[in-house]
Amino acid sequence: MLKSAYDNRQFNHIKLANGLRVLLVQDPNSIKSACSITFNVGHFDDDKDCHGISHLLEHMLFLGNSNYPRPNEFNDFVSTHGGCVNALTGTEYTSFFYDIACEYEQQALIHLRAMFDKPLFNPALIEKEINAIDSEFLLKQKDDLRRLYQVHKETCNPNHPFSQFSVGNKETFAPFTVEQLQQKLQRLFHGFYQPQNACLCLVSQHDLSITEGYVRKLFSDWTGNCKLTRDAQPALYLASNLGVQINILPLQKAKRMILTFALPEQRTHYRSKPLSVLSHILGDEGKGGLLHFYKAQDWATNLSAGGGIEGSTFKDFNINLQLTDKGITHSDAVITALFSYIQLIKDCGIEPWRIKETATLNQLMWDFPDQAKAIDEASHFSQAMFEYPIHHLVAGEHILDKPDVGIVLQMLEFFCPQNMRIKAVNPSVNVTQTAKWYQTPYSVESISTQRIKHFMSGQWRSSFMLPKANQFLPTCKTSQPVNKNYVLPKKIVCENGLDFWYGQDHKFKQPKGDCFLTFDCPAINEGVQLTTAKRLWVALLNEKLNQKYYQANLAGMHFHFYPHQGGFSLQTNGFSANQLEFCTNLLTKIVIHEDFSSSFAQVKAKQYQGLSNTVLNKPINRLFTTLAVIMQQQNQASSDMIQVMENLTLDDVESTKTKLLNQFHLEGMMYGDWSQEEANQVSVDIKAFRKRHKHSQKIHRGVADIRHNKAISFEVECQHKDPAVVIYFQAPDASLKNVALTILAEQLLATPFFNQLRTEQQLGYLVGSGYIPYNQHPGIGFYIQSPQHSAEYLIDAIHLFLQQITENIDQFNHIWDPLKKGVIKQLMEKDTNLSMKSQRLWMAIGNQDTAFSYNIRMTKTIEEIDFSALKSYLIALVSRQGFGEIILYSASSTQTLLRFPTEVITNIQHFKSNTQYI
Repeated sequence: MLKSAYDNRQFNHIKLANGLRVLLVQDPNSIKSACSITFNVGHFDDDKDCHGISHLLEHMLFLGNSNYPRPNEFNDFVSTHGGCVNALTGTEYTSFFYDIACEYEQQALIHLRAMFDKPLFNPALIEKEINAIDSEFLLKQKDDLRRLYQVHKETCNPNHPFSQFSVGNKETFAPFTVEQLQQKLQRLFHGFYQPQNACLCLVSQHDLSITEGYVRKLFSDWTGNCKLTRDAQPALYLASNLGVQINILPLQKAKRMILTFALPEQRTHYRSKPLSVLSHILGDEGKGGLLHFYKAQDWATNLSAGGGIEGSTFKDFNINLQLTDKGITHSDAVITALFSYIQLIKDCGIEPWRIKETATLNQLMWDFPDQAKAIDEASHFSQAMFEYPIHHLVAGEHILDKPDVGIVLQMLEFFCPQNMRIKAVNPSVNVTQTAKWYQTPYSVESISTQRIKHFMSGQWRSSFMLPKANQFLPTCKTSQPVNKNYVLPKKIVCENGLDFWYGQDHKFKQPKGDCFLTFDCPAINEGVQLTTAKRLWVALLNEKLNQKYYQANLAGMHFHFYPHQGGFSLQTNGFSANQLEFCTNLLTKIVIHEDFSSSFAQVKAKQYQGLSNTVLNKPINRLFTTLAVIMQQQNQASSDMIQVMENLTLDDVESTKTKLLNQFHLEGMMYGDWSQEEANQVSVDIKAFRKRHKHSQKIHRGVADIRHNKAISFEVECQHKDPAVVIYFQAPDASLKNVALTILAEQLLATPFFNQLRTEQQLGYLVGSGYIPYNQHPGIGFYIQSPQHSAEYLIDAIHLFLQQITENIDQFNHIWDPLKKGVIKQLMEKDTNLSMKSQRLWMAIGNQDTAFSYNIRMTKTIEEIDFSALKSYLIALVSRQGFGEIILYSASSTQTLLRFPTEVITNIQHFKSNTQYI
């Protein structure tokens, strides 16, 4: 198999006698093993009279088989041995994937094999899982992406399986008895879940011969029992589905236009990648490009080119625009400008250097990727085996070794009004009908001949120029020799208001690096007015920088400029050549006066819209966002920032920037492929920059102290009708032992909490728990969103679960040792790429772990904790001895105040101004 010269993984592809195709990957950087098996079956194969049956089958395979009859036994095994498991039903593929601590690799494979041997399809569990799927469906009722997707389905060829309802719900399953559904599941399972219809990928640090032995031993006796049969697919679109405008009324304050062009399948062109070439040209954000023009006209603020649904016989190419109010009223002119630009491409032709540049960018990303986690590698490869020949399995996503101008121009011919679908998504559209399932209002109308002529008038052609060659492509340079004294970062500058660290990577040996600069500004304590204006300033500057450095981002040199609790941060990462100069230039841009007048209205409107849309998020998201606001001293609520944002002026932004930069503490780190001489030069520049401003100390990031006698509660208003609850327990202190106990307790409770409240009690689809530290202070959160039960009922259920689990905690004694080992494995997990390593080291500095020994100390602490200590911890949590408890809930319109004895927060700002902070 073709692989990059820099790829240190080993690959072996085998095909068993039963037809199962297997890719074995030996990855020395992965501390976990991961496996994914993908079947060439999805909702396209649903029974015509029972939409969602493939999705139900995916769920049922986790709920018991002849070897492991207990529901969720595989999930429980994986989660208590340092891993996670999940599955996905798509249009044409269904995948099951997991990762796990390496020493349990073989046992996990045994569980996986058993899933596809003799599933039980227990009738009682079928009924329960239908409830779970219905909850999943109801959860997405307010999701605009899902609602938009359903309109897409209803406006394509009704005979194509894409038009079918993929999720399923109580209504689609209701016409059938449980026995009939059981028969449908069996028929679908035996028809498609066969070895010759599957591809498996196993990623491990073990030698390939060892993993091949596992797989052959476990999967060779898996026999297929019938021939695979499926009908050929008709065309995705009828003639009447093209050359149309589809108006869609959103729930959120969206102002989008999606221009879709129907194309033939693209897998046969994987070595030429014509759409990648077109995406680079159409999506260019530099001067002379489409987005630059739209912004200048105040028509659009964002453009992306190239997404869209894809299958084995079809491909959509989307140009997705975020419009302004003016853009909505000039929507036909927006489209005319697009076709003017397309005509320019046709007139100029596709110069060969453009394809070569795309190939060079692809090669850079292939040679020096930010390597994915093992579970993501396995998932990708198990599907890729269906789509690429074996010798290009690893290379297929990146290879462009057959450049072909003709194919690019051939694809461009599909970009015409007659082959276009206009989706207008905004609150002012006229609608005449309602999409099924998600009740999305929409309408469809043909594009008139007159409009087509207008689109092709070419009146904007002179406003455009095609992108110039990318000046940021990195030059090859020899990696710097590594000084062992800097393998861990060392502080090379320490003076009033400035700390700067430098380190060299010795593991990944890539020509890459990361630079971090964080500003802690005392002005941030002024409150919501300054926080909101800071957010707007950062957005305005990002707007300028994104346009200026768009090609740098394409060439693998990235920047991130963002606000945080204490002030703001700048990070650059990617190829090390020229990055230090890049970072210094960005630092200069932060300080100098920028004229934001031309973009102020657009960017402010976009920020206002983003803040407004947070109110429409699903209840669980709203509750967790509110929890973070309550718990963190400098965090501000979106509802408060909306009111401020509406009235902000350019002068407010300028004065806020002046306040922030007037006095600050600056801390930075550079880590990667740079010499000590380069680090010294950067530190000189940063010291000179720092001396031009007043210095201060770091900002204390306070955490609300809720360790009171009485629990605290707050009702969060939500647009979604489903009641939801988050109960958060704050640990007594932030000692290593309490952090360790909090992590272990959450790991122990997570699986039974999910099994009891979701699988058995069917309280809702969104049920779970999490370890949630706020500014390093540990805590545990439990959450449920339910379409059936009141918030009070859900609170009772969580409290009852904790009470009963604590009383019966000894039943978990047998998993205590593997659970501890699993947590330790996660703590000691290797970094899979340089950016991950840099982020970890930078976070350690931010947490004052300047010896970079936290994980080692935490591991030792966990090893010393016995089961009795965990029992005492949980007893104290349930009785709230030293713990804090806060209950956040969203209620249905009929809900009254909670009957629980809690301290009720009526106003968050008032609560924060009167609380104590840790």
